[in-house]
Amino acid sequence: MLYFGRSERSSIMPFDGITIKALAYELNNLCEGRIDKIYQPERDELALSIRTAGGHVKLVISANARWSRIHISDTRKPNPTSPPSFCMMLRKVLEGGKIRSVEQIDFERIIHITIEAIDDFGDWKKKILICEFMGKHSNIILVNPENNLIIDAIKKYGNDVSSFREVLPGKPYITPPGQGKVDPTTVSYADFCSAIWQQTGSLADAVFKAVSGISPFSARQICLHCGLNDLPVEECGEYELTTIFEHIRRLIRACAVGSAQPGVVLKANRPLEFAPYIIEGMSEFQSYPCMNEACDFFYSELLNQARLESVRSNLSRQVRIILDKAYKKKMAQEGDFNSAQDKEKYREWGELITTYAYQLHKGQTEALLTNYYTNEEVLIPMEARYTPIENAQRYYKTYNKSKRAINHLQELIRINQAEIDYLESVMVLINKAENQNDLDDVIYELEKGGYLKTHTRRTGKQSVKTEPRHFISSDGFDILVGRNNHQNDRLTLKQSERRDLWLHAK
Repeated sequence: MLYFGRSERSSIMPFDGITIKALAYELNNLCEGRIDKIYQPERDELALSIRTAGGHVKLVISANARWSRIHISDTRKPNPTSPPSFCMMLRKVLEGGKIRSVEQIDFERIIHITIEAIDDFGDWKKKILICEFMGKHSNIILVNPENNLIIDAIKKYGNDVSSFREVLPGKPYITPPGQGKVDPTTVSYADFCSAIWQQTGSLADAVFKAVSGISPFSARQICLHCGLNDLPVEECGEYELTTIFEHIRRLIRACAVGSAQPGVVLKANRPLEFAPYIIEGMSEFQSYPCMNEACDFFYSELLNQARLESVRSNLSRQVRIILDKAYKKKMAQEGDFNSAQDKEKYREWGELITTYAYQLHKGQTEALLTNYYTNEEVLIPMEARYTPIENAQRYYKTYNKSKRAINHLQELIRINQAEIDYLESVMVLINKAENQNDLDDVIYELEKGGYLKTHTRRTGKQSVKTEPRHFISSDGFDILVGRNNHQNDRLTLKQSERRDLWLHAK
């Protein structure tokens, strides 16, 4: 059994040379398989439908900067109605062809898939689909092995992007620049030790910096398994390096002959890492019969979660914009309401002008009068073009208008506050959504409410109702929890009985 200790420090397992070694062995089962169809569901991702002796399989190849990978997958993705030019070219050149070999190149993060297909002249010709898994530099390139010229690539660039090589049709294919590391599959023990001793820092850092195809994560796990994880490289002698060297060789050999023990590390039922070896310790390790299944589960779950968070973030942003407008409207309405609250002074001014009209005359711009309610003098503005009585009538009119405005504003404020409360509850539902269906229900609710534009593509989907969450208390009572406001209404108005309890939970 190959297993590794598990440190508290965690990072997503990269698609490194060890993983690719295990996958390359399994993917050789595709040899002699026929490529029936090629799709490009994403800008930087291919899906090859391959007919093998065991049935149809789908091979996913991604050059995504974050999720670059290759593995057999059962996950379905929608394809664009109009295939990109790279996909159309691959269909023309490779569809109907047979896979002759799948090999890893020099323990690097590169896989060559050799495909033989019939060309325009009816001859069988080989092409190589080169898959480079190197983070933001990942690429998928089709090359003619007869002249080593690039036919096309999923990511094309010239000298303005890279001074080392051009990835353009008609240009010679150049392997990505090496990092000056030793190949663990061919290096001698003496050269291995020399490469390690040239490094500084911890032994794990030295293994990563000196040995090709080993990620920082794998380097740490190798050292952890050997009990050398915190050892500085300066303190390493022949015993320590022999232990590391032999373990790396055993691990690579296991991956190369199909003896890997792949699995996925889970935390709170979510995939945290995957590896072609057992990781013991902090989290649950879920074993898989093959590396392809482990990769498919890991990336499917991870990408689903990433898509969920993307939809959640976008939806939250849209609702927050609507909420901000509602809050601004509330401030404006409350300002108008406070202004209208001064209506009583207009009534008093009208009464005072009427009472003292015999002392006033047309042409005055103001009047200093004694308020018989408070026995204080009040300076009242007047319009010179109006008579005193006309000025009084104008203030009575303003008073009545303000009175009506207050009643109207109170209703508007109530309606707007109800909308704010509703949208705040929607924000809670968005943040607590556990899956895409939960978010789809919220989106549908917002579309019906006129807050979002209706998308016809969701019409059929909404025919299937999602159910509220169902729990059973320790006393045996059924507890139903609405996932959204429509479910809350359904529970309250249609499903609940007179003796049921209804609680508002936050």
